[in-house]
Amino acid sequence: MEFKFDIKDLAEGGIVKIDHSLTPLGYEDDENLQKKVAMIIDEMGKASARAQDLKMPITTAEKLSKSDHIVYLLSEQTNEETFVIVGILKMGWKKLYLFDKKGSRSEAMVYCLLDFYVHETRQRQGYGNKLFEHMLKDNELEAKQLAIDKPSKKMLQFMQKHYSLKKLVDQGNNFVIFEEFFDNPGLTQLKDKFDSTNGYRSKPTYGRHAANKHNDSMSDVWIIINYLNTLYYYELVTILQV
Repeated sequence: MEFKFDIKDLAEGGIVKIDHSLTPLGYEDDENLQKKVAMIIDEMGKASARAQDLKMPITTAEKLSKSDHIVYLLSEQTNEETFVIVGILKMGWKKLYLFDKKGSRSEAMVYCLLDFYVHETRQRQGYGNKLFEHMLKDNELEAKQLAIDKPSKKMLQFMQKHYSLKKLVDQGNNFVIFEEFFDNPGLTQLKDKFDSTNGYRSKPTYGRHAANKHNDSMSDVWIIINYLNTLYYYELVTILQV
């Protein structure tokens, strides 16, 4: 999907991290930018839904604004005035009852992959892996430590190809985890027991404790995109009809 405004100062390889404010860090009060980002998220969410044959998008700006989820957008500049959004990845913490391969149950807060889409014109070119790897690095996690919500066949193939993860442990719900999730003895310590007064006391003890906070170095990214001086009305253009 193509958008018209200058992002020549875009940092971190064109990956932008967005939270419930619908802006990168430092631009939470910019309503104009919020509208632009919301439009991008909505269009990419629709494209993802079409690709997965879903009736409704999993990812929308409205849903994101009312959650503690994080959306990563991967962009690519086509010329000085336009750029394309190549992919979208939505992540979020979920309380899950986990069953290991022996059937033992535990309760934990797990970082979950909720939506993942790379535009058809950019698939099988390394873009998806670039976006996924950035998310893992940003949260100091390994792929085996994630749960995936209703993974498609393509998603499972992606995990096997890039991370050699293929043995699933049935959880009796929509989420999938791999056997390797339980390989690290420390993971059994991740269980955050529910506190009836305060809810969850903390996030898991692996990765960043505040993974759902807005603290990425590339937040400057959108930088600004010089949009304060150069942003003008743009139209969404679908590169390839899904």
